[in-house]
Amino acid sequence: MRCSARARRKRADRSVALFLALGTMFGALAAAAAYLISYHEYRQQMLRPDQNAAKMAIEVAVITLLFFVVASVVLGYALTTGAAR
Repeated sequence: MRCSARARRKRADRSVALFLALGTMFGALAAAAAYLISYHEYRQQMLRPDQNAAKMAIEVAVITLLFFVVASVVLGYALTTGAAR
């Protein structure tokens, strides 16, 4: 039995929303781990006086979070459109 285009679209939207929620949750965990690891490594290195280890570690954490969220949305969209065909 075939689903209507509207039903497929609604299922795809729910699936992408699920991937977004999972990506945000795991991205936050990954960002926290990236912050802790990079902060520890930056503190061990001999930094110049104008470099702030906490600020540099926050930048790494934000990039990690963004990567996980964007990757999960792209993956969710790719999997739902591939399954709909």
